[in-house]
Amino acid sequence: MKAIFPTLTLIIFLLFTNIVLAENEVDIKVIPISSEIEAGSTAEYYLNITNLKLEKDIYRLSYDSLSIYPFSEYIRSIVTDPAQLKLDTGETGLLKVSIKTLDTAHQDITYETEIAITSLTNSKIAVPATLKTYIVSPTDLILIFPEIPEEIVPGEETQIKIRFKNRGSIALKNYEILISSDLPQLHKNFITDFSPQEEIIETISLKTSKNVKPGDYIVNIKVYDEDSKTRGSYSSAFTVSKNENIREQKDEDTGFLSKTTRITVTNEGNIKTTKSIEVETNFFARIFTKTNPDPVISKGNYVWELSLNPGDELSVEYVSNYRPIFYGILIIIIATLIMNYLVERSVLIRKRIYRIKRNPDGLSELKVLIHVKNGRKDEVSGVNIIDVLPSTMTPTEEFGTLKPTKIQQGTKGKRFIWELDKLAPQEERIFSYKVKSNIKLIGETRLPPAVVQYRTKKGKVLSERSADLYLDHTPKRE
Repeated sequence: MKAIFPTLTLIIFLLFTNIVLAENEVDIKVIPISSEIEAGSTAEYYLNITNLKLEKDIYRLSYDSLSIYPFSEYIRSIVTDPAQLKLDTGETGLLKVSIKTLDTAHQDITYETEIAITSLTNSKIAVPATLKTYIVSPTDLILIFPEIPEEIVPGEETQIKIRFKNRGSIALKNYEILISSDLPQLHKNFITDFSPQEEIIETISLKTSKNVKPGDYIVNIKVYDEDSKTRGSYSSAFTVSKNENIREQKDEDTGFLSKTTRITVTNEGNIKTTKSIEVETNFFARIFTKTNPDPVISKGNYVWELSLNPGDELSVEYVSNYRPIFYGILIIIIATLIMNYLVERSVLIRKRIYRIKRNPDGLSELKVLIHVKNGRKDEVSGVNIIDVLPSTMTPTEEFGTLKPTKIQQGTKGKRFIWELDKLAPQEERIFSYKVKSNIKLIGETRLPPAVVQYRTKKGKVLSERSADLYLDHTPKRE
């Protein structure tokens, strides 16, 4: 309602001066600099003016004299800088407008001032605009914008930022800021000054104890002037979350055929918690083990159920002593060594595969290694090493120091055969070759084992196989 009278007077002013609206010839954008002020202060704006005409022009600000004192209840004067703005065709310039308000202007009200940008070369051209000014209340002179998380984790450091902004256009001296809460770690007060329209940021590093009580906590922020009058206030709540933080420590003391194990649990959280400790054991181990306190036997294992309040620390202990069976174990070890010594060793064969690289299409280049060792105490002869390459792979014709004697094509792939006359006792040989995959390998691929055939000194023909070999093609995560 307070903006109706200036609007009507501006319309009447335009009618009586035969000025027409020409938004298509001049473009105006209002940029507020300080539009929220106290009564008696000055509101400032930029007018971004663009000449859309095909010729240069000179522009100035026009307003109705009835829009200012003594006819206006809030404007004392209107001043522009510069007084006139000269613009070439298509050129943009800034015109600063300052509105000095009356000390008697009503608070908590948005006033609208109707103005117009007129041409000095064509008196009929004018573009209207509206300047909005909000007169703030002294009790809300300082705006408070806290960045407080809704939930705080006990024991973790949280950065709380609080922005304070002076809404007025005058400097403020010796303002006291008080931050308080029913959480002991969130308390702070300090004295600061504010320049006109200044915004300051206060950061608080909040770190509670791990066992602080969970629940909702209130935070209050107050700003007082030198006369202890409230100039800004804020109140909110945040939650300290539940923290079931149980720290477990295991200590072992080992002696001759004995071991003492102590497990200590500490409730570093903020709620009462039940901790279950389970130790795998068996009937034989339990015969030689003593515990303190006594556990419950569940599925053959030791189980302790411990109830801990915040800050509690409890321990369980079990001692295993196997010294009574020392001699029995010693006899078993000696007997095993004798048996290994008496058992005749054989010819050993081991197959390994390595991925060399993978191209962008997902095809792999691999290297196969076959390791053969004569672990017998006598020489073997007629040694044949046989390896089968699946049809999903193709050899690259790159072999190691010894190429296969025979390469045979079968229905399921190619078979490589290396023929050796003999292998001396403890003699080792390594065969290698490179292959490429024909298709993109996904998941896990099983490769057939390599086989070694040989004839003993007594003429007996024997053979040994390598272990099954699996190649995982799952891409590694970085």
